[in-house]
Amino acid sequence: MSQPGPAAVPSSAVPDSAAPNSAVPGSLYEVARRLPGRILGIDAGGSRTRVVLLKNGAVTVRPDGPPMNALLTDDLAGHLRRIIEAAGATAAGVGMPGIRLPGQARDLGDQLTRQMGCPVRVTGDADGARVGAFLGAPGVVVIAGTGSMASGWNGQNSARAGGHGFLLGDEGSAYWIGREAVRAALRFQDQMGGSEPIHRAVIQAAGRDLDALIGDICTHPAERGRLTALAPVITALAAEDAEARRIALEAAGHLADLAGTIRRRLGPLPVAGAGGVFRAPVIWDRFAELTGAVRPLAPAAVGAALLADQHACDA
Repeated sequence: MSQPGPAAVPSSAVPDSAAPNSAVPGSLYEVARRLPGRILGIDAGGSRTRVVLLKNGAVTVRPDGPPMNALLTDDLAGHLRRIIEAAGATAAGVGMPGIRLPGQARDLGDQLTRQMGCPVRVTGDADGARVGAFLGAPGVVVIAGTGSMASGWNGQNSARAGGHGFLLGDEGSAYWIGREAVRAALRFQDQMGGSEPIHRAVIQAAGRDLDALIGDICTHPAERGRLTALAPVITALAAEDAEARRIALEAAGHLADLAGTIRRRLGPLPVAGAGGVFRAPVIWDRFAELTGAVRPLAPAAVGAALLADQHACDA
């Protein structure tokens, strides 16, 4: 099947729910039009990889790439090379989940720079999300997609929290919500509490009984889509089922805790929430209530492109 062609989007567009931020250095259009060449931004993720191209003030959405994670994906450099080459980029920035040490990002960026013949900057996925959320201004971004983490910068110092992976952390993420859904379904099946609506909805969404689902999850633990797909099931049920609402609100609380720990370390910075989990009103409303959060001014892929331009100028 052929992939859809690139679609141009207005670079000045800001999400309707984003509050004005006087600290932001101009609109996305004003920032983008100052960038020379064809700057590619790549936001890798556990469900898909988003790609944008910034050129002459225009932000063009490129076809999605495959799911990628530095800890889980084979031939990571090969996937990135193909995306960069297809865009004809003069510089590229990559936000990659699973990167824990600066040396990992630097080594992968140096390898791609040599292979592609253009500057490539690789960072953790939170860095691009934070830069995009505030267009380079100080702030804290909480990411809640397949996993969860937070990143902040106060103009001088930076800090991060979370991002420890689905086995050791990722509280409040789509994976965490999906796992809580299955646990609630199992508790109901074992007559130990849980929720009948969740039990019914999980079986319907998974298309199999719980025993088969458990077998799939335990046999292929790194294939996180089986659980992340259940997150929208829970948020949709939250309006009518007390257990589903408890899970959704607990997820929002975990995400707010990530913002809180960054603020305690860096000061009372503005907060933005990025990632698919925040599309659920029950989670976004509670998260915004706890943190005063706003929607990002630009997506993480744009932030990765802005970091790429900074890296190219430094080089």
